[in-house]
Amino acid sequence: MSMQKAALFIDGANLFYTQRHLGWQIDFSRLMLYFTNRYTVVSARYYVPSPDPPSEDQVAFNRVLITHGFEIISKPVKKIVNRDTGEIIMKGNLDIELAVDAMLTEHQFEVFVLFSGDSDFLPLIMAMQMKGKTVSVFSTRGISARELYSGSDMDFHDISLMAVEMSQSQSGGSGTDLDYLNARLPEPGERFTGSVLSVKAYGIFLVNPYHVKCLLPLSFLGVTERIADLASIVRMGDLFDVAVFAVDTSHDVPQITVKLSDRHMSEELERRVRALS
Repeated sequence: MSMQKAALFIDGANLFYTQRHLGWQIDFSRLMLYFTNRYTVVSARYYVPSPDPPSEDQVAFNRVLITHGFEIISKPVKKIVNRDTGEIIMKGNLDIELAVDAMLTEHQFEVFVLFSGDSDFLPLIMAMQMKGKTVSVFSTRGISARELYSGSDMDFHDISLMAVEMSQSQSGGSGTDLDYLNARLPEPGERFTGSVLSVKAYGIFLVNPYHVKCLLPLSFLGVTERIADLASIVRMGDLFDVAVFAVDTSHDVPQITVKLSDRHMSEELERRVRALS
């Protein structure tokens, strides 16, 4: 049975304060894995205001998000000066951008996933429900608008109860997002087991222990049958035993290319191809 198509929309500023309230940091690779195990994730957008120029920490955190399949939508933080007091107020809000993107892309997904506790998104949630979308809201009681979790038609998920699924401490991290960037790069020939992050026509992107982009190309699957549609034979629950073929550090986010080293998985993929023909 095929999985529903879902799109993730994350209010980055709201999620930042949610994490401060929780006292633990989200592991974004595990967050993505949580959803890819349940849906076909067609997009994952992270909306966040950015200082101009961005700080080193912000640049590093952006690399973490990109590595794990997120698209970043940002705009510079505005400095507004109160003419009467001289006070400088920092302002950065991407609620409109998030809502517009959701409405423009609604034909791509069946499940609308919102990470925010802001009641300003209630009209957007109602619009999505009117369009027949399943709406799931992820935030935390106590710092979220009551309207987001009190209604009987609201599918609300309290992040404070999801540390096992999403926290860095559960995966051995020390509790900072920048830990991802300290992970070493592998050497060619090293082996590991990766789960599916996303499937493209040209190959499979895998979750990996090095926290980099990891591509298993179509040509490295060891399948002799012609594969017309890779997405039709790869399941989000599949695990791939692979060996590192090449390491590319010429981009901001390093990428490794791997080869499938599991003969049984190659045979299983061939069986699935034949079953479709």
